[in-house]
Amino acid sequence: MTRLITAEIARLLSRRFTSIALIVLLLGLGGYQLIVNKSLSPLTGEQLAAAQRAYEQSHQDWVDNHDKYERDCRNTGGAPTECTMPEPSLANFSVDPTPFKEVATTALEVSTVLVALGAFLIAASFIGAEYSSGSIANWLTFIPRRRQVFWSKLLTIIGFSALLGAFAAALVVSAALVLARLHGSPIESLTEIAAMGLRSVLAVVGLTVLGFCAALLTRHTAGAIGVLLGYVVVWFVRRGPLNSLAWAQRLTPWTPEAGLAAIVGHGYSYSVPIENVTPDGARIEWVERTVSLTHGAVYWSILLTLAIIGSLLIFRRRDVV
Repeated sequence: MTRLITAEIARLLSRRFTSIALIVLLLGLGGYQLIVNKSLSPLTGEQLAAAQRAYEQSHQDWVDNHDKYERDCRNTGGAPTECTMPEPSLANFSVDPTPFKEVATTALEVSTVLVALGAFLIAASFIGAEYSSGSIANWLTFIPRRRQVFWSKLLTIIGFSALLGAFAAALVVSAALVLARLHGSPIESLTEIAAMGLRSVLAVVGLTVLGFCAALLTRHTAGAIGVLLGYVVVWFVRRGPLNSLAWAQRLTPWTPEAGLAAIVGHGYSYSVPIENVTPDGARIEWVERTVSLTHGAVYWSILLTLAIIGSLLIFRRRDVV
């Protein structure tokens, strides 16, 4: 088994698609650090001066006209609370740097999505190319023990994706730390961010396994990509045209993306539209609900177990020529 895994590792790392995907991911994560740097950067002297000028103009207008504006508002039937114009402050015209915790959390979320999709494609191509080229038949002729071959390939791609996810999480958090120190931004919640980084590795591994299983079942890399794109279409319809339908949003806890979001973010919040009929007519209220970390972990554990068992049973019995 060890020799099989060693051979699979060598094949995975020698593939051109793997190298290209890793380079693209590295460039994408590196480019995103420009956004992180902008979020953590304090306002320049020119920006502060522009904010000061805008504040002074707005404040002068409030001093000269706020009584008239409030009186006109009340004359048109507005309530006193609605017509009160608060005095503007300088904080309304300047933007403070984004807190480190928010920046690091967003960076982890973005990196998790990018790396998980990249690992999905790498895993799908890893097994799909063997079916397309016919090399899987030669490999099974040389080593006819299908169960060992299956597990060696799956364990190889799991280990690769775990290392890739851990590296990406460490990279984006380290970059955010360096940029925060350069800009003098307070650093907080490191333990919470580190825990989120570890959970993001689980999300990367989960999507990688699905990519491997989808390509194995469809016998082609394009088949796995088609499955992914098909699900994206379903997600778009549910979040777009069906967004205002309560039954469509109640399905959220049973969708893969909600489970992954709950795992990475230690919970995931979503809203369900509830229609209330009043004497003034129907009104829709949005009720917030939460998918827990435990729910997401159990959901994905069952999903991956079924996908792996199904793929193994088919791989053991199906003609692969």
